[in-house]
Amino acid sequence: MQSYAISQNEIKELKQTMGFRINSRIWAQFVDSHVSGCTNLDVIEFVKKHMNPPYEIALDKLDAYLEDILDLFVKFVRHDDV
Repeated sequence: MQSYAISQNEIKELKQTMGFRINSRIWAQFVDSHVSGCTNLDVIEFVKKHMNPPYEIALDKLDAYLEDILDLFVKFVRHDDV
């Protein structure tokens, strides 16, 4: 997957979708520590590390699954055509 930038405001908005399995305090710390934003790959790694409960999907398919849903949600947050 190609890396792309995600702004701090977009990270905040992604809490309800990408971060729903992550404690709000932990998500807020991630947001606060990424004032300049981050990449999509950073968000995926963060979600994989902190998701509770974990996704019940084979680990070899988890990256692709998270990439697909993150791309969809970023397009939604940015009001891009899906």
